[in-house]
Amino acid sequence: MNLAFLKTFVTVAELRHFARAAAICSLSQPAVSHQIAQLEEEVGARLLNRAARRVSLTVAGEIMLEEARRILASVDRARDRMHEVASGAVGRIRLGASATPGLYLLPPLLAQYRTAHPAYELQFQVGALDEIAERVVRNDLDMAVVVGRPPTAELRMRRLLHDRLVAVAAPGSHDRAPSSSLNQECWILREERSSTRRELEAWLTKRRIVPNQTMTFNGPDAVKRAAMAGLGIAVLSHLTIREELKAGTLIEVNVQGTLPTQEIFVIDHPQKHHGAACSAMLRLLATAFPESSRDHTREKG
Repeated sequence: MNLAFLKTFVTVAELRHFARAAAICSLSQPAVSHQIAQLEEEVGARLLNRAARRVSLTVAGEIMLEEARRILASVDRARDRMHEVASGAVGRIRLGASATPGLYLLPPLLAQYRTAHPAYELQFQVGALDEIAERVVRNDLDMAVVVGRPPTAELRMRRLLHDRLVAVAAPGSHDRAPSSSLNQECWILREERSSTRRELEAWLTKRRIVPNQTMTFNGPDAVKRAAMAGLGIAVLSHLTIREELKAGTLIEVNVQGTLPTQEIFVIDHPQKHHGAACSAMLRLLATAFPESSRDHTREKG
């Protein structure tokens, strides 16, 4: 089975578009169509439904996509391992993170890692939980540190720590918020794909709190700055506001109810071979967070 054909098929299947896939693969559109046709002939099944402006996967195509990703990931792992054998201590790690650990937890650890392993290539990306988890599934990232459980059962999870959510506001604006007035408060929310946003919305629903006014900001820093400006009550990870609470630029608001506790996980693919660079990162995380040695993949949330 031609690996180039598999890679072309995966690109078309993920983009749902022949022309865009052709551009990414540096091929002409007829060449892409020819490769897909050759692959369909080889496997004996139609893999794609083709319409004038729409491409979708057949049932056989969905199965083929899963297997093609595994095959290509296996080839990547083989190349990585051979590279390690050929180059000795040289390695590479592609690490992802959701916003809270990416901005507030990992930077000092990354500095420590680079000092200890200057020969290793370290790539780092911060993004939304769903996006980062999908990139780990596709083997675009080797592992990631995220808040909350990823929306897929394909990944292995090892808990690093628990982190509590805290309601905060600007000093003097909401020293104490009676439960009867919480509906009248302006609540400052994270973006919709945020794990913190989902946790807060579930908590508000459970408490039967329906805010008259909300404001949405992308990322913990933007939410924090909005709260410091006096725009309303924000609910944030304690990791993100420790310095502000200590300095008094934010105060904790008594919302008369226990807010949820979040879990921060390191996630990777259970079939992923970790080379020297990735193994070194896992050892660093295990030292910093001893609980990370335990696999929580099969635990129920």
